[in-house]
Parts: sequence; structure tokens; C-alpha cells
Amino acid sequence: MGTIKMNRAKSAAAAISYALGRNRMKSETKEWLIEHGCPPGALKNNDRAVVRSGINISPTYANAEMKAVRQHANGDTVKNQAIRIIQSFAADDLDITKPENWQICNEIGYEFARRAFGGLDDENEEGYYPPYQIAIYTHVDGKGHKLHNHIIINKTNLHDGKQWTVENLDQEWRSFREINDSVCREYGLKITQERSKKVKKTISERELEMKGKYVWKNDLRARIDGALAELKKENINLEEALKARGVDVRRRGQNGISYAFVDNEGKKRISRGQRLGTNYERESVDEYEQEVKRQREQAQRAREAARSVRHDVRRSTIDAVQNYQQQLEQSIGASRERVKRVGERKRAIIKLVRSLQQAIDRSIALMKRLRADFERRKAEMKRFQAKIWKMDSIKSYQDLERQMRLAAEAADQSKKTAPKAIVAVTLRDGLPENSSNPLIAATADMTRYLVMIDQGTWSGGQFEFSGREKKALANATPVQLQKINGIAKRQAKRLSGIVDEAVEQQKKNAERLRAKNQGKRYRR
Repeated sequence: MGTIKMNRAKSAAAAISYALGRNRMKSETKEWLIEHGCPPGALKNNDRAVVRSGINISPTYANAEMKAVRQHANGDTVKNQAIRIIQSFAADDLDITKPENWQICNEIGYEFARRAFGGLDDENEEGYYPPYQIAIYTHVDGKGHKLHNHIIINKTNLHDGKQWTVENLDQEWRSFREINDSVCREYGLKITQERSKKVKKTISERELEMKGKYVWKNDLRARIDGALAELKKENINLEEALKARGVDVRRRGQNGISYAFVDNEGKKRISRGQRLGTNYERESVDEYEQEVKRQREQAQRAREAARSVRHDVRRSTIDAVQNYQQQLEQSIGASRERVKRVGERKRAIIKLVRSLQQAIDRSIALMKRLRADFERRKAEMKRFQAKIWKMDSIKSYQDLERQMRLAAEAADQSKKTAPKAIVAVTLRDGLPENSSNPLIAATADMTRYLVMIDQGTWSGGQFEFSGREKKALANATPVQLQKINGIAKRQAKRLSGIVDEAVEQQKKNAERLRAKNQGKRYRR
């Protein structure tokens, strides 16, 4: 982003001396550049101007050459001898620590000066150079550490010896700014945002703004802006609004307008509208007032039209609104009833769903219990089948009798006889011989049969249940058969143990008596 500042120089020699700056490069500047990556070899020269160039002049001897031209033309009696332009560049566009950017900076300044005081020929070619002496000096010092050019222009024309004059230096600066932007674009640099011509500010105004000082034209513009804004709010004209703010307005001729007021410093100030900007010129102000007036008239006509509506039309409108309101209320009432019914239906459905869910939960729990009971019964059946000794195939009392006969035949070959009286006494003490419950009676009979087989007292006769017991066994469930067999086996085992102990005790008693009769000591 390249920017320019422009002012007059009374002494061309002083301007050139400052711009050339022989042996005036500060050590702080060199140290900063080297610290930030600048090659030390590029800073051998101690002049402030690290790059210099000239148009129609040698930049090193510019002071003497410009002075010779002025003396030849008018005896060097010009009041302001030169124009000084400072052209600065942002660090984003040209890095000050790179020496190659120094040359680019000087080239941009050279091309800007050539076009600003010379320009292009008719065929848009760089055909000629300006008839002025111009020296361009590139600096790398300064507080902001930005690359910038000092461009010094001798005001004496080389062709006719006349002085370069301009009525409005600010307007000339604007044209130079456009040339500067064009050159920067060609070098790929960013361009500052175009300033609006609606507000015109001179160089001196901008300098005061930068210093934070009071600018009376800015104060005047603010007062005019406030008055224009008040026109839309209040039914007053511009003169009244400005007078309330201490500003007198005067319209001159068809296009002229001027403003006068006393500024904050107590000085009376007068300015034409065109010097403040297009927003404050006669044409813009009149158009603004006419627009405000037109809007007021439209609003007034609208109010009158609203008041001119006949009473019957208003009455019919009110009736229509009331009818619509009644219909709306009826619709709202019907809607509320529907909403209420829907709510009740919804609650009933929710209750039904909850009941179904509870029934399902209960059914699932029952199924789980049935399943567990089934598994338990299944396990009991398996345990029952595993505990039946040599009776896995028993499914009815006929199978039981057959298994008992087979067991009796095997027992006859392996068991010794025992006193039948002991067995009878034991059975009589352990289980009832006749019970009102046929299954208990069958259990007692089966136990007696098993004990006899175990003790070898089975006589070889056929074992049979009674008719009542057979019928009970035929109708018994697998679980009942399991219990019958379990009880019979446990009782048989218990009673067999008692019989065995009695038999063993009889043997010991017989041995003791025999030893005593023979005069021998009995050994336990």
C-alpha cells in the first residue's frame, strides 16, 4: 500500500540536503536492520539515501544543478523553490530488511514522478519525460521502519523557464494519488480504499486530525449533519435547524451556498459548500430538503385519507371484526373440546397400555416360574432315575415285580440266612404293615422285600402287592414312584444294618461262650 504526502519547500537546497543525508545514517537504524535479517554488507554507505535516481538531473549533484537552472531562468528569486513529495510503503508490500526491495521502492518513486510531471504520449507509451528536474531518494530510517522515497521537484520549467504553479494543492494531490495508485497496481502492491468525495479534506486538515487537534471544518460538517438529520424528525426547515446550532446559511444564485459560524476557538469561519464536500453543496442540500418535504406531504395525505373514511365504512369494518372475533371464539371453544376429548382418549390408551404391560409382565413371570418348575421336576426325574438301583426300566408295578424276582434269585446265591424273627421285629418297629394309604403300604411291602433279599431270608416265593397297592402304583406319577423307591431303599439299608449288627453280636456271644467252656481267654 503506497501513500503520498505533498507540500511546498521554500529552499530546494535544504530539502535535497535532508533527503540525500550524507553520513547521517544513524547507528540505531543499522543495528535494527541487521538484527531483523538485513545483510551487513548492504549498509556500507552511511548516507540516509540507500538508493537514488533522477530525471533530467544527477541525484548526487542535484542541489547545484537545480540552482543553476533557477538562476538562468529568473535569478533564483522564487519564493518556494521546490515541491516535496514523500512516498511511503507498508511492510506487507515491501520488506525493508531486503536490499532488493530498496531498488524496487526507488523505481516506483521514479515512475510515479515521471508520470505525475510528464505522463504518457498520445499512443499511451512512455514516450517523453517531464520538463522538470526531479531527484528521488530512498530511505530505510524513520520511526515506523518503512521504506519511503523523498521526491524533490525543481519548480522551474526547463523549456520556458516558468514556474510550476497550481491553484489548489489539495486537488493536485488527489490527481497525484490516482497516479500513485496506478503505478502501485502495476508493481502488485495493495491500494488504499478510495476516499469518498462526499467529504473533502485538505492536507492541512488531515495533518491536524493526525495530531489530534481541533479542525473547524469537521465541527461545521457535524453541525450541518445534525441539522439535516433533524429535518426528518421535526417540521422545520434547514435554516431554522442550522440557526439552532449557531450556523448561518446563505444561498447565492442558483448553485451557490455558504455556511458561517463561530468555532470553538472564538473565530468566525465561513466556508462554501463545495469546499466541504458534495454532501454539503447546494444541489445535495436542496434535494435532501425536497425529499423530506415530499415524505411529509405523503404522510399528511395518508393521515387525511384515514380521517376521511365514512362512519358507515368504519362501522361495517368494526362489525366484520366482531363477527370474525365471535367465530374465532367459537372455533377456539370447539377446538378446546376436541383437545379435551383427545386428552381423555390419550389417557385411556395410556392406562390400557400400562395394564397390558403389567399383564405381559405377569405372564412372563409365570412362564419363568413354570419353566423353573419344569426344570426342577426334570432334574428330580433325572436324580430319581439315577438313584434307582438296577430298576431303571421300572415304569409300572409289573416291571417292579419282575425286577424284584430277578434280584431275589441273585440274592439266594450270595446271602446267608438270618433269623426271620429279627427281620419281622425290625419291620414291625420301622414301618406299619397295614396302612390306610396304599402307597405307604406298598412302600412298607417293598422295604420288607428288599430287607429279606439283603439278608438272604427270601424263601423263594413270589412277591406280590395287594390289589389296592397295585392300583395305587398303576396310577402313581413318576415323582411318587421316585419317592416310594427312595424311601424303600433308605429303610432297607437302615434295617439291613440293624440285622447285620444283631447277627454279628450273636456270633460274638457264641464265640465268647465257646471260649469260656474250653477255658480259654476270649480275644476281642
